[in-house]
Amino acid sequence: MSKTYENSSFTVTSTVEPGCRISLNIEVKPEQVKKAYKKAVKTVNKQISIPGFRKGKAPDGTVISRYGSYIESEWKEVLVQEAYRAALDLTQIFPLNKESISSPKIEKYSQEEGALISLSYEHYPEVPEIDFAAITLPEIESTPVGEERIDEALEEIRRSQADFEPVEGRAVEQGDYVDVTINAIDRDPPEPIVTDRRFEVDPKRIAPWLCTLLIGMKVDEEAEGLSELDEKADEEARKNFKPTQVRITLHSIKKIVLPEIGEDLAKKSGADSLEVLKVRIRENLTKEADEERRKKQIEVLETVLLETYSFEIPQSAALKEREARIRAKIEEMKAKELTDEAIKSQEHEIESQVSEEVDKAYRLYFLEQKMAKQGDIVVTEKEINALIQENPYFLQMEGSQELVSRMANALFQRKVKEYALQQVLGKNA
Repeated sequence: MSKTYENSSFTVTSTVEPGCRISLNIEVKPEQVKKAYKKAVKTVNKQISIPGFRKGKAPDGTVISRYGSYIESEWKEVLVQEAYRAALDLTQIFPLNKESISSPKIEKYSQEEGALISLSYEHYPEVPEIDFAAITLPEIESTPVGEERIDEALEEIRRSQADFEPVEGRAVEQGDYVDVTINAIDRDPPEPIVTDRRFEVDPKRIAPWLCTLLIGMKVDEEAEGLSELDEKADEEARKNFKPTQVRITLHSIKKIVLPEIGEDLAKKSGADSLEVLKVRIRENLTKEADEERRKKQIEVLETVLLETYSFEIPQSAALKEREARIRAKIEEMKAKELTDEAIKSQEHEIESQVSEEVDKAYRLYFLEQKMAKQGDIVVTEKEINALIQENPYFLQMEGSQELVSRMANALFQRKVKEYALQQVLGKNA
């Protein structure tokens, strides 16, 4: 689809192409071409030195006769720059980035007939206006905070305040606590996985295979075994899992001594009384449940937005991102020592998965930009300074500026999502 824009000096014909690409044919009127030529002569005049004249003060005729080729080169540059700026001003369709702009081509140029310049670039997609009033989300309830969850939280507090007594004269039993070092011995040289770390010997708290290996061991003994995948692992984890041959060294066996649930435990936890501690636990659990509910609402909202609003995304930018992600996934698989054959067998699935991820990520990004514009949402300098004050050590780290930029971007995304959710949830308020 082509469209023409015009002012007194330029006529721009734009043709929108698939993948958010636009081609421009820019006609420059003769009068504007003449002005560009004079500007080029003046620029060259300021750059050269001619005996008998101050810099920039030589007669135009003299400069033209001596430096015609330099003037023509500068003239072309001026024409391209002025045509490009005029095209953006008239069409209001802007490049996605500098890398997406093709080299401009001057089809013709003369002071008598004017000039014709062509170029193309990828532009920001045309994202539809978001109609929040038309969006309906399913009801999502917060997880209720019952006495059982409060009791579980109290048990964790007891564990954090517990003492440990050494166990002597017997092997490890389920329920014991052990201090162990685990090394990966199928690597050359062997690599430490954990060093002198404490675990609770319970299949609910550690991997069942590790629990099985530990039960029956005695202090200073070693045991070898093969790591196994947790049966609850998802499909993606199963595909990329590679068993590791490990050696476990047992340093000590300990028994946990839990404090009683009472006033002393409450005071050790910073509460005035057990009742106050329980109230605080309930408040924290309620807050966590509300945050989890909010997170699920935003996830559902993102899905609805992606299903409702369809638009093209810049193809070359998306292709570049897809290639980068595919390379990263393959490198990750190589690091896990998967064979070339195993990696190749998953290539098609990886490409399909990455394409879907990139398409979703790009469309969400542009939807966020649209919603931010609708809601006039920005991250202020005050908010960025607050982030830095909360995390001052970031400034001492390598790449601190990039880190702060990422934090600011994460804050921006959170503000946009909260704004969008509020618009949807509050539309009938």
